[in-house]
Amino acid sequence: MSKERARRREEREAASAAERQRRAAKRRRRDTRASVVGSVTTPAAKAQNRFARWWRRTYPPQDPFARRRRRQAFVVLAIFLVVQVLAWWLLGSWGARGLVLLVSLFLLPVVRVLLFDQR
Repeated sequence: MSKERARRREEREAASAAERQRRAAKRRRRDTRASVVGSVTTPAAKAQNRFARWWRRTYPPQDPFARRRRRQAFVVLAIFLVVQVLAWWLLGSWGARGLVLLVSLFLLPVVRVLLFDQR
């Protein structure tokens, strides 16, 4: 009987130790994520009005999301350039080329959201 009780107690202690480790890892991950997000959003949040916060998207020197943001911008720019080259090659009219340029400029944010929006 006492051996069985001791075995159950050891199992409970092992399970509680594993649970404590899991909670500690989750807390560390949450704290790390909060510090990263805070380091990115703090400079823009210091701006006084809403327009300045939108316009002044300043990022810290050690921005962890910079590589992803550059890659996304490169992909959108490449799509824009491909569309422009095709338009200049296929269309002979300057008006049509200008129209394609304007429409492409207006659709760049839409393409970015459709490709990379992470909600």
